[in-house]
Parts: sequence; structure tokens; C-alpha cells
Amino acid sequence: MEIEIAWQYTQIPLKMEIREPSGSQSLALWTTGSVAFGKPAPFSTPIQDSKILLKPGAKKQFLLVMKNETKEPVYFFAAPHQAHPVEHSFGFKFKCLCVNHAFTVPPGEFWYRVVEIRLSPEFLGDKLSLTHNVIGITKERMLDFEKGSAKSFTTEMD
Repeated sequence: MEIEIAWQYTQIPLKMEIREPSGSQSLALWTTGSVAFGKPAPFSTPIQDSKILLKPGAKKQFLLVMKNETKEPVYFFAAPHQAHPVEHSFGFKFKCLCVNHAFTVPPGEFWYRVVEIRLSPEFLGDKLSLTHNVIGITKERMLDFEKGSAKSFTTEMD
């Protein structure tokens, strides 16, 4: 089964990559952080063509990574992912970044988030494309959301 991870961007100058974890350390799902250029990072090489091969009943952990080469922080959130073809969207779970949360990519750093894709043993299909919309926002919008409406949402991330 081939799973392609794709991105659409709105008002954000950075691009998202998917990368393999570095070394053999176990990373906790949803770990989010940043690391300065040139420092040891929890991720290694980009995943070729943003495509993951996975068998039904299996799971794959990897990292989403953004590189900020600007001199200013970049703020963003992700809209819920879309699966295509839709008939193959039954039986998979993508534990990703569309969790109603805003993120910050500091200047001169890599931002990362540990994510995971799971396929049920009964999954049917040979190809699936998962697309996220990544939307740039202002620092003010992020802060307003965090202190206002975000508190009315539960923080359960299952």
C-alpha cells in the first residue's frame, strides 16, 4: 500500500517535509519542538517523494519538519487532512498535526512534530493520498486563539 503525504499552502513561506527519525531512539507520538540549524536533531533524511509503503495492520512513525531560514518566526496551523480516493479512507488513522492548535517555527531553526499512520488489518486499497492545508497566521491570531476559543475545546488527542 502506497501512502502519499501532500501539502497545500496558504500565506506561509515555508514548506513541510516528512522525514525519518534519526538514530534508534524511540520518540513519543506528538512530540513537537524545534532545533537550531547545525544542532543534533531527532530527524534524519527526507522520505523519498513523500511516499510511505505500509501493509494493512501496520503503522509507521515519522516526523513532519519545516525549516525557517528567515529572520522572523513563522506561525501556522493545519486544516484537517483530506484522503483521496475517498473510498480508500476507511481503515486508516493519521495521528498528525491537524489538532486545532497553532505552531511556531522559530527563525534559524527546524520545527518538527512526531506523527504516525496506522492501517487496520482489514484495510482495502493500494494507494492513498493524504493532503493537509497549511495556513500561515499572525502571532496575534495565534495568541488570541490560545487564550480564547481554544480553551473551550477538549485536549483529548486519541
